[in-house]
Amino acid sequence: MKKGLKILLVLFFFSSTSFAADPVVEVDWLKNNINKSNVYVLDIRNKLDGGSYETFKEGHIPGSKHSNYLTGGWRAKVKGVGGQFPGPKPLETLIGSLGIDNNKHVIVVYGGVSSLDFGSASRVYWTFKTLGHENVSILNGGYTAWKNAGLQIETGEHNLSPATFKSKLNKSYSASFSEVQRAEKGKKTNCLIDARPAVFFAGKKKHALAKAPGRINNAKNLQEGSMIDENNKIRSASEIKALFGNLNADDYKGYISYCNTGHWASTVWFALSEIAKIPDVKIYDGGMAHWTLNPKNKVIVEG
Repeated sequence: MKKGLKILLVLFFFSSTSFAADPVVEVDWLKNNINKSNVYVLDIRNKLDGGSYETFKEGHIPGSKHSNYLTGGWRAKVKGVGGQFPGPKPLETLIGSLGIDNNKHVIVVYGGVSSLDFGSASRVYWTFKTLGHENVSILNGGYTAWKNAGLQIETGEHNLSPATFKSKLNKSYSASFSEVQRAEKGKKTNCLIDARPAVFFAGKKKHALAKAPGRINNAKNLQEGSMIDENNKIRSASEIKALFGNLNADDYKGYISYCNTGHWASTVWFALSEIAKIPDVKIYDGGMAHWTLNPKNKVIVEG
């Protein structure tokens, strides 16, 4: 074999195994690629969008498999805080049980009914990225976009064939508690971005898992709902950059998105990091549920 051909084969192998997919794919892309052996359509519909496995059986994208985002094991109670990243081993077991191996291009399908619903997809996407699986995308507009396009709908049960999934933990997507503490003290390393609706940011409403209402000191508010358009799709990079620009946060080295338990925070993280390509954006997974466990941690409430 000629040396040049050997090099090309090596490069091809490397690119195919380390491929990082586009963060979102449109309905037309999925229609044209759905029958490829490495494409895996993961339907995560749940109570947030009025979905369930029963809803899945009534209608879903052909060949897709279902795993309930809220009850399937994607999040867990960790050290007294609910809704957290469960850790590599439980997630390896979950993902493998769904028939997903490390060669699959996972297409995450949410209901497509609201920004809250989009957070299910962005959180699962972030989970795969944290596990070192770069070959993951979100179907922009979710199941609703597929259905509204008049494309084929399948009914009935899914059939799962377990596979082996191995993780390689990537901690760059998560902010440590010490990083949050430094940002809270006004250090210019990271900017805290509160992804919650204004009523939570002002302290007028409290999440059930938070011990107190309010926000972390020195946080800026970029609401998750503003990242999603009227069709419940993620906004364009230019739109997201314009909204981000309103924060006047250009002089920070990095950014930490947080909310109550890491759900809304994932939408803002996804918009900034994956779509707008703003560098060094992380999620504080614990959010206000973790921060308020210690009453000594400062909380700001508007008068």
